[in-house]
Amino acid sequence: MQTRRLRAPSACLRAGAHVLALLVVICAPLDPARASGSFVPDGVEVTGGYGHDVTIYGVAVNWNPLCTCAGLKTLGLETRLVAQVAYWEGRQHPTANGSLWDTRLTPMLRWAGPEATSVRGFIEAGIGAHLLSATRINNDRVLSTAFQFGETAGAGIAFGDRHRYELGAYVQHVSNARLKEPNNGLTYFGAVVRVALP
Repeated sequence: MQTRRLRAPSACLRAGAHVLALLVVICAPLDPARASGSFVPDGVEVTGGYGHDVTIYGVAVNWNPLCTCAGLKTLGLETRLVAQVAYWEGRQHPTANGSLWDTRLTPMLRWAGPEATSVRGFIEAGIGAHLLSATRINNDRVLSTAFQFGETAGAGIAFGDRHRYELGAYVQHVSNARLKEPNNGLTYFGAVVRVALP
């Protein structure tokens, strides 16, 4: 019991930091084109990943820029909002917890190399919110809550006409920031293929 009291403040601080970062990005001034009511996505992506005996398959759409932040533009940074649906397939057999669905919404901060070249590198990172259809996967991975936080970081290349095609690699961590124990979370590595819509 004593240990739980000592860990609670740090868990609350971590959860608060995640929520604050998410709100700062979402509440930044929206791009005027977005404010006019256009919700048509700017791109689509397919993802695949693996970690802790779980295979992840996902499809997503993205909107960019999320905001017109002059301070970020001077640093060469862009924003983007990613909405994804993913299927988690457990690899432990037999198990009563073989799969679950994960929906997420993640604001991303992104830096891209100069546009002068035909192939352009990029790095990106984001903190978002996940909603899971179940709180267990495999025999031993207990997530405890359907609501989860997710941190992602990745890098890749953009190429083709107007750099509309992207290939990248990323790492994603999903956990509930110790809002409820046990909090095994899931960290996995993946690959992404993106195409900007015309």
